[in-house]
Amino acid sequence: MKETLICTLDKHNIYYLNDANCAFFISVPKNNEYQNTNIAVRLKSNYESYDLSHNPLGTVTEEVINYYKELDNFNITLLLPIPYDDSLSRVRNVKDANLYQNIDKILAHIFNNAYALLKKNSINVDDKIFVIENKSFEHFTNWYVNRYSSRIEYKTLAGLVKENGSYRELEKKEGFIVGKNHEPKIEKTVELEVETFDNLRQQMEEEKPKTRVRTPNNAGFISYILLGIVAFGVSILLLSTLLK
Repeated sequence: MKETLICTLDKHNIYYLNDANCAFFISVPKNNEYQNTNIAVRLKSNYESYDLSHNPLGTVTEEVINYYKELDNFNITLLLPIPYDDSLSRVRNVKDANLYQNIDKILAHIFNNAYALLKKNSINVDDKIFVIENKSFEHFTNWYVNRYSSRIEYKTLAGLVKENGSYRELEKKEGFIVGKNHEPKIEKTVELEVETFDNLRQQMEEEKPKTRVRTPNNAGFISYILLGIVAFGVSILLLSTLLK
């Protein structure tokens, strides 16, 4: 699968791997942080919005950063699978053995490539794989965990966080259990041209027609002053003549 580094956080690098059949995001621990890790997978109902083949790079990157930065302080290697077919959409409402087996093959392909990427980065991988709880996929995940009960385990994200990495305090935030630590430093590996509101406002200001302020004609203005002076002088002469 093709590997693309999307961004770097304090403790993880976020990669996007894809081929002709599927894609996935993965958080890879930096070498100086953890020498071994686990693999956890989260099936998302809105997985199509993470597909770089159908969505703008900037939009997807921001979504990915917002999602992964909440877990940066924990030793969790999280995978977000993106099948190119509609299997994840259908499996939420359909109980079908063939559909389950198709997703099983996709996940096996993703796990193998995730394992290879982690080993290439000198990260040892635990044998146990965790499936993160998501009620939308409950029927499939129950079938999947029962099928591979010796290696696959069903967990809530809160439970996985408590078992991996140090943390000071936990709070619930938009369905996430996150560590209340410092904001991770984020470096995007792709330059994005984003038009901000300030840029748009500046452009609109420049395009407004400029209203010209009319200034009085200097020659005409001086003529009016001279005329006033002459009239005042004539008035004084007439008044002097009448008083004689």
